[in-house]
Amino acid sequence: MIALLACVVLAPWRVIESVEPQANRVSIQALVKIPSLGSIDMAKLNVIVQAIPKQTQDYPRREMLMVTDGEQVRCELTPDHIRFVVNIPPGRVKTGLGVMAALLENATLTQENLDAAALEKPIPDYWSAALDPVELPTVKVNAAEAQVLYHRVFRPERVLLTVGGKFTSGEAEQEWTNRMDHWQVEREPKGFFDVSEPKERIRNPGPVTTIDLVAAPVTSGDAALPSRILSLFALGVGKGSSLFRVVRQKRGWSYRQDAILSPTKDGWVPRLLIASIPTDDTAVRVKTIKADLLEDIGSWTMATRARAIGMAEAVLANHVPYSPLYVLGNSPVGFSLEDRTFLAGYWLMKTGQAWDPAALIDSMKKVSLEDLKEQATAILTTAIPRVLPGTG
Repeated sequence: MIALLACVVLAPWRVIESVEPQANRVSIQALVKIPSLGSIDMAKLNVIVQAIPKQTQDYPRREMLMVTDGEQVRCELTPDHIRFVVNIPPGRVKTGLGVMAALLENATLTQENLDAAALEKPIPDYWSAALDPVELPTVKVNAAEAQVLYHRVFRPERVLLTVGGKFTSGEAEQEWTNRMDHWQVEREPKGFFDVSEPKERIRNPGPVTTIDLVAAPVTSGDAALPSRILSLFALGVGKGSSLFRVVRQKRGWSYRQDAILSPTKDGWVPRLLIASIPTDDTAVRVKTIKADLLEDIGSWTMATRARAIGMAEAVLANHVPYSPLYVLGNSPVGFSLEDRTFLAGYWLMKTGQAWDPAALIDSMKKVSLEDLKEQATAILTTAIPRVLPGTG
């Protein structure tokens, strides 16, 4: 396990420091909660997010690269937050935080930068399309409206800063507080905003059909969260899981299948995601899969529970890369310094609790077999199928 010298939450600007003396880098990340936005404004925000790292008033792109020793500053829009990442060598916390503050306060949203960002729209593969089925509309963003939306979204009360790596305890908190004290914000605008509803894909962009069983959402403060996550380990993580044994081995209907916890603005949603070849009887397959899985849950034993807990320990404590926590949107969180730093902030932002994998595992070990079966059954019985037919 990686030893942490400190992991503290400090007021008034919500700073989390995770000091790791043995690290050879420092990861500075800002997580910004997204206010309620319509789909058009979300599409505009996505363009703005891509444009932000291109230049700020204080740091042109070249100077940002000098601070980071050539590593790109990143900004990403996810379903429940905007994530900024500035990774720097040790000894540059002050300048790194300067770059972060500039990104949040005074990005240079020129028309040229916005137009270039609008072109940076990658075509998703079949798995990414299924994970994020919302299709944002194509929009043209002018510089004036970009500034208005930028300052509407990026406000100090929405920002949580998390810093991990090799630095002195208290250093980041003090420097960030000094900078935030000088953040000048205008009164939050009022008026009639975009309320357009998002549209979902109706087909997969690749030659693969995905079946997505989307269960009832779980709120961030739900006391049943540990048992719900453990049920996902039992249902769809690893070769011994129900999804693998039933859908892949028994039926031969999938070549990728995962149980995931996918983020929403108010919490998460458990999902069972299955990739298969296109077929004309998908609706029948969906009913059969749900019935097969419910039958399998009924046959679970203490060995099933032990396997699920073992997989949870392997993933959360021993860094086996099969996490169901897709809290970054299109991929599970990993175990690098950057990922650890992110989780320290994200878990606090979502649950109000410090990220403590050992405590989460202990909570899972208290889940009885009957509770495990009940939680898994609830996922299946509340699940609404979402099918994206392949184009092949």
